Amino acid sequence: MEEFIKLFAIAVIAAILISLLNEYNRSYAIVASVSICCAMLLHIVTKALPIFGYIDELVSLTSSADFACIIKVVGIAILAQSSADICKDAGQTALSGKVVLAGRAAIIIAALPLFKKLINILTYLLAV
Repeated sequence: MEEFIKLFAIAVIAAILISLLNEYNRSYAIVASVSICCAMLLHIVTKALPIFGYIDELVSLTSSADFACIIKVVGIAILAQSSADICKDAGQTALSGKVVLAGRAAIIIAALPLFKKLINILTYLLAV
């Protein structure tokens, strides 16, 4: 938990420094922001490695295809939100909105097999 508190503090300090840099050169501020986001994401992934062991346990309990679908949806959501935030920071609000829309569409497409399975279960239960 302390690692994440340190990460939050670094993010606040980076935001202040990027705001100062933004006043002098917007291009460098955007590059610095993207670089810090990537570094933080890499750090978070390395700290979240124990989660992957737990995910392996969950996969053994459920259908691996269903669980893979859920992991895809979560990954798409994280990537879409991160990309939209970067676009918004760069001043591209319209592009940010389209990234969010594309992410939502991708999530629906990735979740279609689960919806199909759910409808099959519901129709079976209603028929009984």
